[in-house]
Amino acid sequence: MKLKSKIYEGFLTHARTSPVKHNFSFPIYTFVLDLDELDALDKNVRFFGYNRGSVFSLYDSDHLGSGKGSIKEKLNHWLIKFGYSKKYTSVKMITTLRVFKHTFNPVIFYYCFDKNENVVYHIAEVHNTFGEGHLYILNDGNKSKVGTEYLVPKEFHVSPFNKVEGDYNFHFSKLNNRMDVRINVSKNRKNFFYARLAGKRYDISRYKLIKLVMRYPIRTLLIIPRILAEAAKLYYVKDLEIIDKPDPSSDKTYEATYPAYISDFKTSDDADGIGRWFFSKIY
Repeated sequence: MKLKSKIYEGFLTHARTSPVKHNFSFPIYTFVLDLDELDALDKNVRFFGYNRGSVFSLYDSDHLGSGKGSIKEKLNHWLIKFGYSKKYTSVKMITTLRVFKHTFNPVIFYYCFDKNENVVYHIAEVHNTFGEGHLYILNDGNKSKVGTEYLVPKEFHVSPFNKVEGDYNFHFSKLNNRMDVRINVSKNRKNFFYARLAGKRYDISRYKLIKLVMRYPIRTLLIIPRILAEAAKLYYVKDLEIIDKPDPSSDKTYEATYPAYISDFKTSDDADGIGRWFFSKIY
């Protein structure tokens, strides 16, 4: 069976230029799943589970809030709710799956295609570590060197070191042999943060899934520790100020189904909650 769903293996890069310089990059793999193929993947690809436990698992309940229905149905519900009426026929999502039931997805991307395989919407489903999610629904983008770009106001608190201000500049490549997704964060048109997810395409098979587990045996378990380790460097080593977490101000923000990993501290008065939380989890 020829599947449209794929795996991309490459790297994730983050770089901060202001008010302090800080960057990191590490190997990563991600799944690009055609939402109409999930039952077929569950049936035909060993070690992949849809709404059930397996080595790699995808659950509808992990995405787009606590509403009922499949991921595609919930996505359509959000689009209708906010008045997006352009027709699309298929959706591919870029996501990290649960590995042995564990994962955390800082951001998930959706490509919504019409019957001619043209992109109608790009959507970013962003999660923070405080148990919240937010949707950036993007359409009518401009051409860029990467593919398609959008400039939209930032509406959601993600990093404890960045205020909810400025703009996101999203760049999306086509999902061909290589994938390249970039996010620039700017204030007054000056970039101060950059993230890039890039990789090479591979077919999904049980053999590829086995290779991924062997090569990255604890990759999903390291996501939150890596986030906390980088946060600790910024706070303890580079003296970057903790920003108070504001209450959500957008109707596109919702309570996520992921746990609130860093609910222990929410204000600058409790900034040392980073250390307390981190060390409480490793001891």
